[in-house]
Formats: sequence, C-alpha cells, structure tokens
Amino acid sequence: MDKRVVVTMLVMMGFFMLVSYIYPVIFPPPPRTPAPATEAPAAGGVLGVPVAPAGQAGEAAPAGDAAGLTPAQPGGGDAAPAPPRRVRVETPEYSAVFTEEGGRLVSFKLKRYKSWEAAGEEAESFQELVNRPVQADPSLYPMNLVYLPPDGGPAADLRGVLFQADADALEVPPGGRARLVFTPRERTSGLAIERVYEFTAGSYTVGQELRLSNAGAVRLEGRIGVSVCAWPFSERQNRYNVMAGFINRKLVTETVDDAASELDSLRLITSADFLGYMDQYFLTALVFGDQPAPGRGQEAGPSPYRFQARELPGLGLSATATLPLDLAPGAGGSSLRFDFFYGPKDTETLRREGHALSRSVDLGWFSFIAHPLGYLLRLIYRFVGNYGVAIILVTVLIKMALWPLTAKSYRSMKKMQKISGPIQKLREKYKGDPASMNKEMMALYRLHGVNPLGGCLPMLLQIPFFFAFYRVLDYALELRGAPFMLWIRDLSAPDRLFSFDVSVPFLAPPVGIPVLTLLMGASMIWQQRMTPAMGDPMQAKMMMLLPLFFIVFLLNMPSGLVLYWLVNNVLSIAQQKLINRDPDAKAAPPAARPAAAGKRAR
Repeated sequence: MDKRVVVTMLVMMGFFMLVSYIYPVIFPPPPRTPAPATEAPAAGGVLGVPVAPAGQAGEAAPAGDAAGLTPAQPGGGDAAPAPPRRVRVETPEYSAVFTEEGGRLVSFKLKRYKSWEAAGEEAESFQELVNRPVQADPSLYPMNLVYLPPDGGPAADLRGVLFQADADALEVPPGGRARLVFTPRERTSGLAIERVYEFTAGSYTVGQELRLSNAGAVRLEGRIGVSVCAWPFSERQNRYNVMAGFINRKLVTETVDDAASELDSLRLITSADFLGYMDQYFLTALVFGDQPAPGRGQEAGPSPYRFQARELPGLGLSATATLPLDLAPGAGGSSLRFDFFYGPKDTETLRREGHALSRSVDLGWFSFIAHPLGYLLRLIYRFVGNYGVAIILVTVLIKMALWPLTAKSYRSMKKMQKISGPIQKLREKYKGDPASMNKEMMALYRLHGVNPLGGCLPMLLQIPFFFAFYRVLDYALELRGAPFMLWIRDLSAPDRLFSFDVSVPFLAPPVGIPVLTLLMGASMIWQQRMTPAMGDPMQAKMMMLLPLFFIVFLLNMPSGLVLYWLVNNVLSIAQQKLINRDPDAKAAPPAARPAAAGKRAR
C-alpha cells in the first residue's frame, strides 16, 4: 500500500483517539458546585416534579395526601416520635446499613475491595458505594420509595415515612440467608407499604419486596417504584461515570447530564434487565425479574416498567423504575419486586448474578477477542501470581501468534522502500494525469513483484488483537490495587515514580515521574528509526510527532496499560531486527535487477 495512505490512516486513528479520549482528560469539564444542604432537591424531587423539601414530608403534594401516603406521627398528641434507628447487615461480601426513615439504604461497603483513598494505607478501608457528598441533600439516599398519581400530578415525598425494623442488626454467615422487614410505624387510611429485604451470602444482589395494601375507601391507582441515587464512588471522577442499563436487549449508557434525555428517547420499552449507575470498576443498579421472550411470530409487548432519570448536584444521578399500581379499597396481599445489585464489575461475579449484568463490562467491537484474552490473563496469573508478569506473558503470546502477519508486513514494507525512488519520479512525471500515473505505478508493482497492500493489510489484521487486549486491561477489576514491581504498586493507577507537591500541566495527581510512559515514548522513537523512511519529508515530520502524542495520551492511563504498550513496542523492535537479518528481506527482488541495470545503461 502507498505510504501516503498508511500515514493518512494512522493520522486519522490518532485524531479519533484525541477527540474520544485525550481531550476529556486534558480539558476535563469544570467541577459543578453542589447545591447547599438547606435547599430543596433540584428540579423538585425524585422524578423532577414538585415535592416537599427533605424533612418536610408532612407537607407533601396533594396527590400524596389523597392516597394516604404522608407520614403519620406515632403516638398522637404532643408525644415525640422515637428517632429512626439504623440497622447494620453483615455478610461475607459487604456491610450494609439501612435507616428506619423511609426504609432506605445509607451505606454499602464492599469488604473485598479497598477504597482508592485507602491505597497504600495500613488501616483497612472498604470501598463505599453509597458515596453521597456532604453538601448534598441529606435525604438523597438510595432505595427511595416513589409514588406517581395517575393524573400526572406531582410525586408524593415518601423519604420521611417512618418504619419499624424487625431487628437491630443482622449477620449472615457463609452459605446463609436472612431477611430484614420494615413495617409502617402507624398504618394510615390509605396505602400501606411493607419493605422486605433479603440477603444471601455469596451474592451482591439484595432482594427487595414491596408488600402493598389499601386500607382506604378509595381505589389507589398510579405507579409506584424505587429510585437509585448515586454519586462517583471515589474522588477519581472520569469518563467511566455513567448511567447504565440493559434495556431492549442492548446496553444503554449515557453521561449523567444526558441520562434523562437518553431514557426519554426510548419510545417503546419491551424488556429491561437492570438500570443504575457505574464507573470503571463498580455498579449500583436495580435489577428486574426475568421476562419471557416472545414466541415465534410474536412481537414483544411493552414492558410494565417505566424509567426516568435526573442529574443530582455534584455529578450524581437519580435513576427511577416504577410499576403500575391498582389497589381496590380494602385490598391487600399485592407485592412488587425491586431487587438491586451493589457490587464489583467482575465478569465472573456478574455472570453468576444474572440479569444481563455482565453486559455492563463493554469490551467494544472486538469483545469476541477480548473475552478469551481476559480469560488467558487470569489463567496465567494463577500460575505466576503477578498481574504485571501476566500482562507481559500475554503480550508475548499475542506477538508469537501474529508473527507470520508481522513478518509479511515488514518484508512488504522493505520491498516498497526499494522502489520508493521510481514511484516518486512517476508522481512527478504524471502529476497532472492521475489515470496514467496509476497505470504506470501498477506496471512498476508487477515488474518488481510488489503487492501495495502487502504491508498494510497484515498490520490491519493485527489491530483487533491490539485494541481488544487494551480494552481488557482498561476494565480489568483484577488490576485494581494489584502491584507489579519496584515503584508500581497499583496497575490500575497512573505510573508515577516519587511524589511531588506541585502542579504539572497534563499530569493528574499524584505528580511524579511517569517512567513507563517515557520509556514507551522512547521505544516508539526507536521503532520509527527502524521503519523504512518516508518519501515525503512532511509525512516523516508528522510521524515523528506521534511519540509525543502517545506520551500525552498515556500520561494518566493505568500503568498496566502503559506496561502492555511498552512491552508490545519492545517486542516489535525485536521482531523487526530478526526479520531484517533474514536474507530474503535484505535481498532485492529478482525482477528489480534488470530494471536497475536498464537504468544504468540509460
């Protein structure tokens, strides 16, 4: 293939990566100032409709009063209600805390994962998934109850409804199960809701059943559901913090500020598996029951679920799912399920939990290659016990598997280099006649036995493997907190030697010397010097900028990714040296000698 075409493709790929990845890293969006705690929730409530401010649930919208949903004050008269208790639930996987105020979740810590802020510390600090900012509305915890009246009126504020828990604390032993029941402290004349949580050791999915009854004299209709309120799980806010759902058999992801419009654009929802919030390594989501697939020749009917979302102060998200409510006067025994998953984006764990949760790990177009490579990485780790070493060995195996393609590409590039002079002369001679130029160039290729696609096509076939393993390392939860050697103590963190209390452009904290990244840039420069020279000086100068471009690109990337890129470059250099020693690669094609002789004769 013509060198101009190769360079153009490389520049286009670089531009795409610049726009998609580097620009948000170099120019992150300005931090948003959270709303003061004394203000009512932005946009007026869980679903963006007017409700009473937090802590004033007794002044909820009329729709709530009509349904009998406003919280009663137990004891009557001037007796002060007992303060809401907090109930801690311990399982081998997590430690969760619920409050009697609304029967909501206020803390969920993963025992097998340390928080980013605890990295390098001696004291144990579990990863918290209910990471509500201090400045945020104190009532915005996950698992808020939501009631929507049938006439489209304002939602009732149920966050302050007081419940009575049937236990002060729960401990679920390995292999065990337990339940936590929240009953209303005082039954009202309308809708009564009993919340039942189910915990299973070995699982990050918590069962949640809403038991409904109507003690009033009027029929209760509308929609009822639960909302997930979430903020970034750590101070490392990045492009991974998004709304996520598996709806209509496909993964739906969107940034927090565009989440509402994305859900509104889903005109017909035929199936839903989960909806929530995720980052690079963790997911918090409501999960929905199995829905039978339509029979042959049948179209999928509309799902009973309805979804809404809105942005919360401080880059948070409220994602809500509701189901239809229809209770006749005196009716009881009705129940709805709103289970939820709070846990790691570990592929095996997600597959075991079901509900298509494993689809939240999006490995891109080349996932059919990425999944086997991820399995290979974990398999090698079982033998070597170091993920840095495992990355190196997988990279070596990929290079060995692609050796024939690489060798063919390098040899073809050497042949193209030998005829670069005649090609340049043909371009100058037929500058104004493209048809004649192409005809003469094809004749030149045939004369020298050169395939113009021979250098490019084998390289293109290797790109899927390169990017597939790149995606594996980008989302590999196993690398989080995994040490390699020397100064690299966390393969999911940026590469930094030492730590300086200064600010450096393009370098995210902690500020230090990015040794692996600089070595990667040096390896690219070395590789360029070994690559056949370009005929166009301008193109050669552009190619010399690529190492600087990739150094900036990888400055704040996980060190595991940089290690992979560096090892890949070093192996490519070794490959090229071995191939250049091949006599077939050095010798000129037989057809080239007569042409050279003819040139001397002229």
